[in-house]
Amino acid sequence: MLKNLQKPDFIKRIILSGESTRFFIKVITVAIASIFVILSILTMVGALTIFLTAVDFLVLALLSVTGIFGMYEYLRVRKIYKIDTIFPDFVRDLAESRRAGMTFTKAILFASKGNYGILTPEIQKISQQVSWGSSVTDALISFSERVQTRSIKRTISLIIEASKSGGNVADVLDVAAKDAREIKMLEAERKSNMASYVVVIYVAAFVFLAIIAILCTSFIPSMTGSSTAGLQGAMGGGGVNQEDILPIFYYASILQGLGSGLVAGVFEDGNFSSSVKHVFVLVFVSWIAFKLLLGV
Repeated sequence: MLKNLQKPDFIKRIILSGESTRFFIKVITVAIASIFVILSILTMVGALTIFLTAVDFLVLALLSVTGIFGMYEYLRVRKIYKIDTIFPDFVRDLAESRRAGMTFTKAILFASKGNYGILTPEIQKISQQVSWGSSVTDALISFSERVQTRSIKRTISLIIEASKSGGNVADVLDVAAKDAREIKMLEAERKSNMASYVVVIYVAAFVFLAIIAILCTSFIPSMTGSSTAGLQGAMGGGGVNQEDILPIFYYASILQGLGSGLVAGVFEDGNFSSSVKHVFVLVFVSWIAFKLLLGV
């Protein structure tokens, strides 16, 4: 009997949490990456012979993870940014409804019928949770967990504490709306200031690739060509081939793109989740440069 009562609650939480799409994306990403990893292992042991190497398959696994999940995260972050921008208007309207004599529950139900752009579906989810018997506090906490931004979490905390205190909730909501706007302005200013550092990281990464391209196309061939055979013999060298040096630069470029992408995401907004799109771009450019231009 207890299991039958818990199952609908679990299904409702999954539907309202918005995590089903995120879970589906993760499953697809892991499945594709696993296929490339298996192909890499088969190539290592010699069971698969193809123009791509084992390292290439590992790079494709990394690109599939950062590409699919990175695009999803990028779209999700853009959506959250727009929600953050509109959220103060929602809080302000709640304050006006409270001044009109509505209860907190009725104010939210009334707001769910309005038009708040991209925030409207989230408000409707809050309204649905309240309609299905959840408390306003639980519905607001679920909303903050779905969106996962510091400004909204802070504002939700203020709203919950104001509703519990029993004081003038409308005034507290006005203060919360003003606070949310100020936080949004500070975050936008920080992102604008850090954009120059992200550009520097990209410039450094592309300069690194350009230097390696020059070394691989002019300097290294001249040092490993037949004209330098006497010099190599005089130095006691057994003969260093260009094919032995290029893979080292290839691995270094992939690792450099991975590290630079991680740093760029942290500089952008302080979250590693923002790094995946930068990792995809930098690793993909490095891989294409070596496979197409240098023929590694």
